[in-house]
Parts: sequence; C-alpha cells; structure tokens
Amino acid sequence: MGMDVHGKNPKQNKLISEFPVYHKYTQMEKQDDGDNMDGFKQKWKELDADEKLREQYWKESTDYEEANPGHYFRNNCWWWRPLWNYCYHIAPDIISEELFNDGHSNSGAGLNAKNAERLGLRLADELTEGETIKYQAEYQQYLDDIPDDICSHCNGNNRGNTKMKDCKFCNGTGKTQSFDKHYPFDVDNVKEFARFCIESGGFEIC
Repeated sequence: MGMDVHGKNPKQNKLISEFPVYHKYTQMEKQDDGDNMDGFKQKWKELDADEKLREQYWKESTDYEEANPGHYFRNNCWWWRPLWNYCYHIAPDIISEELFNDGHSNSGAGLNAKNAERLGLRLADELTEGETIKYQAEYQQYLDDIPDDICSHCNGNNRGNTKMKDCKFCNGTGKTQSFDKHYPFDVDNVKEFARFCIESGGFEIC
C-alpha cells in the first residue's frame, strides 16, 4: 500500500511534450473511457514488446517528474506515516486534526494551493534551521529504544508445544522486532516533499 500525492495545479518547469515517449503513452492511457481499458492495454502491449522503448519510457517518466516536482509525490505507507506525522508536528496551524487523520488514508484529502505552499516553506525552514535533522535523530533513538515483541507464533517459548524444532519466525529467540520499527523517517524524504508542496498548486492524497 502506498500514498500517491497528486499536485492539483503543478508548476510546469518543462512541458510533457519535451518527453516524447512518455507523452505518447500518457496520452494513450488517458483515452480510456470509464471501464474501457483499451488505451492502458495497448500502451503496455507495445512497451512490453520492446525493451528499449520501455526503458526510454521509464527514463522519461523519471526525468519529467524530477523536472516538475509538483506533479507527483509517492511514499509507501511505512515512509508516509512518519512524514505526515512530522508535517502535523510542525504545522498544526495548517493541517487540522481532521486533515491529519484523513491524510493517513487514500481518501483524497489535501491542501489548497496557498496552504500547500505554506507547508512546503515551513518544511524548508525547518530543514534550513537544522530542526529536521534533530527530529530525525530523536526519532531514530525512539525506534532504537522500542523493545522487541514476544513472538506471537511460539508465545515467546521458542518450540512451544511441539518441542520438535526452533520457531522459524523468531529463529528460536522467542522475540520478534516491534512492528513500529518498520516506519522510518529521513531528512531527504522531507526535502522532496517540501519541494513538491511548494510547486504542487495544492495536492490530494490518494
């Protein structure tokens, strides 16, 4: 599961027409009407049949998104949740409690152009002032201090009732890593999201 964050009116630093292969297949996919997936199917039929064309498509897709960072931002759920938590931590005047909660789902919640830019600038200020790197260090210490969980498969006694072989889920230790440790936080991810916010023209979390 991931969070796809789409800019509502992103700044166009480079036109999509400057990326001809990506433009062609993006337009082809947009021709789909409702449940009709002909454009999508044709796109991947052609790309799957030609490795060089497919590589060029992905290269131009990456180049287009890097040139136009307000167009799209994506995190999987593990990365998104700590990032969105941090946004709320530094900007509760921009992100309401309701929006904060909705932002942890794919419901289409988001910010208008003015507030998206405000959030992006706030994030940029925190980065410049060194507050984000401090938060990262404190967050990492928090993760490091989380104790391991008792293995739910052997109830912490390794072989359980079988007495035949070590539990493969905990390798015989009786403990497993806490699920909370799967949620990382990183300054570079904040930098990317700050740039996206500033150039997004408002965004929706889908």
